[in-house]
Amino acid sequence: MKKRIFAMFILAASMAMVACSSSSTVNEGATSGDNQALQTLEKKREFYKAQDREKARLEAEAKKAEEKAKKEAEEKARLEAKRAEEEAKKAEKEAKKAEENARLEAKKAEEEARKAEENARLEAAKAEEEARKAEENARLEAARAEEEAKKAEENARLEAKRIEEEAKKAEEEAKLQAARAEEEARKAQEKAIEDAKKAEEQAKLEALKVLEKKRKTN
Repeated sequence: MKKRIFAMFILAASMAMVACSSSSTVNEGATSGDNQALQTLEKKREFYKAQDREKARLEAEAKKAEEKAKKEAEEKARLEAKRAEEEAKKAEKEAKKAEENARLEAKKAEEEARKAEENARLEAAKAEEEARKAEENARLEAARAEEEAKKAEENARLEAKRIEEEAKKAEEEAKLQAARAEEEARKAQEKAIEDAKKAEEQAKLEALKVLEKKRKTN
């Protein structure tokens, strides 16, 4: 678009110069025709050189403005992407922390269940030893202790299962939060890219306006 504008401008100026030179050649006569033609040709050359210099200057200014706007848009997009990435990392870190806490809680519950089971086993052994010492009473006592041990073991197993299920739920919730944070980061990155494209387009339009304004001024 910029090249077309300059080409049209130069063509119009060239036609005007040719018309002027032709008119002045006819009016001045044949005696000074050669000198006039040389002067006209030299003026045309100087005119074209000036136009080339102006064209190069305007193109350089437009390119500089466009590059500046592009760099600013890219920097903005980079900062937005970096912020979104940091937020995603933060959410992931919190999710890992929640997962680790849930794992520790489950391990603690499992250890407590194991201790309870071990204590129940020792209690049963003790009851069995007492049963050997006092036949009938020891047998009944051993049966009672064994039943209590089974109940304690069952309760411990159920409690461990409940805690494990809660840990799984907490882990799933943490994963969902991380996924949401990742999605938000992706959307923010896409928005930043779109904004950068819009800013680049706007910069191009502004550069064209500046170019057109300077062309009209010249």
